Amino acid sequence: MFSWGREVWSLLFLGIGAFFIASELGLPTNFELFAIGSGFLSLSVMTYFGVPWPIQVVVFIVVVATIIAIAYRFSNRDEGPPPTAFTPLSLKGRRGRVVAKTEDGAYIVKVDGEEWRAESDEPLSVGDEVVVIDVVGVRLKVIKRR
Repeated sequence: MFSWGREVWSLLFLGIGAFFIASELGLPTNFELFAIGSGFLSLSVMTYFGVPWPIQVVVFIVVVATIIAIAYRFSNRDEGPPPTAFTPLSLKGRRGRVVAKTEDGAYIVKVDGEEWRAESDEPLSVGDEVVVIDVVGVRLKVIKRR
């Protein structure tokens, strides 16, 4: 006759703990599954050594809560204000420099480290400093900085 002895329960808790820890590797969680799996691993060890079940429940809760608290302490850090959304219109008023002139009479202007196609009503030379006055589609409208 089969009996659910300590060893069987210990192996069952070990398997459940291993399942939760392995699941953590493939899912986008903040160590919750790892914490629960660790709690089951502690249950496995305590069951094997015959620790009374009320103590097992308390230790399980403490292990899970401690690991979750530590994980959240390190994963939910405030890293400053969220980045502002970029739109080409946010380039209005920014300064740049002409880096090239294209064959069709347009210019390549570098603004904030990015190169943009630009047009101007006045003639520009490579190296001229410019100011963005408008955005037309994906082209910048610039004037020479005075």
